Amino acid sequence: HELNAEVNLAQRLQGAVVNYVVPSPKNLDSKLQAKLGAQREATDTYDSRAVFLEPEYVHGLGKGRLASAYVQLRFEDFTIGDEDGRSRLVMPGLRFSRRRYDDLLRPTKGFRYDLELRGTDGLLGSDTGFLQVLANGDLLSPLPWRFSLLCRAQGGVTVISDPFRDLPASVRFFAGGDRSVRGYEYRSLGPRDAKGDVIGGKHLLVGSVELERPVYKILGLAVFYDIGNAFNDFGDI
Repeated sequence: HELNAEVNLAQRLQGAVVNYVVPSPKNLDSKLQAKLGAQREATDTYDSRAVFLEPEYVHGLGKGRLASAYVQLRFEDFTIGDEDGRSRLVMPGLRFSRRRYDDLLRPTKGFRYDLELRGTDGLLGSDTGFLQVLANGDLLSPLPWRFSLLCRAQGGVTVISDPFRDLPASVRFFAGGDRSVRGYEYRSLGPRDAKGDVIGGKHLLVGSVELERPVYKILGLAVFYDIGNAFNDFGDI
């Protein structure tokens, strides 16, 4: 059995998570784990304070593939724009991921992708109901003269049965930041309210193309083009 803790003291995200892991004796990639955490995330867009408990079973399928099932119990207070809210979620979900690279430290080719389906309903004890599909992935391809091409995509779709204002910040979509659309502040992109405050969206679509060349063992130079946003209507991205 293993017990580990993670503390985050970043400028916009602070919190702590304790993870208790019970590995499977039959499969090195399989395990039963439970996470208990508390966090606060404060941006120019919103302020969110949450505690959560998430038991999860992870099963290794071989060849870099993992599948898991989880249930997250989450209590969250949030302020988005001029709106204050309090949310209770009992949210089951499924995750699947696959990774294959030729080298873990300095890969030259390979790919990875992650898929997730999650949702909840008032029948489960939540105070709102929704269904979300999330996906993201990378594709790394070698080019001549030690160049490499990295293509990245991220997307999310929400189907909601209650008013959008009932969704807490943690399950709304925002774009912007070094792992999203670079050149924009962290989570600063998305639909806005009447006062111009970014309040997040139901859907997300982000893409990136990056050309890189290593200079030293752990350094490289890159040029990239990012595009994307969070939005509420596919007809008006």
